[in-house]
Amino acid sequence: MITADTNVLVYVADDAAPLKQRVAVQIMRRLAERSQPIGLQVIGELQNALRRKLRHPPAAAASAARDVLQTFDIFPSTETAADEALTLMSTGRLSYWDALLVISAGEAGISTLLSEDMQDGARFGGVEIVNPFSANGLSARAREALEAL
Repeated sequence: MITADTNVLVYVADDAAPLKQRVAVQIMRRLAERSQPIGLQVIGELQNALRRKLRHPPAAAASAARDVLQTFDIFPSTETAADEALTLMSTGRLSYWDALLVISAGEAGISTLLSEDMQDGARFGGVEIVNPFSANGLSARAREALEAL
């Protein structure tokens, strides 16, 4: 299974980055078509980024986040994931929130996390980070992962 980090969803709404926007739309369509899940924390992070980074009105940010919530199956974060995320964060490799998403994704059986915010190719347990963006559009590694769905 594959999931996407918040940054991919934010690019769907980011008109200032048209190439990344096209890639993000392509990714999210593919994930929706293949019933791939999204982390619950991504919903909160999405509305926050839309309001703060892209300056969307609160109602528009909430609507966009709600659309994701209604379109995708959602996987939660557990108490165990929170504890393991604290341990991973303490190593300095990831922020707490990135660690929580990675650990929660692993608990949900996800093997690939599409994110430009974490080191491409890094592995955390059974979860591999894949940067979906390249200078020319969708990265080769992301294309391969999406085609395998």
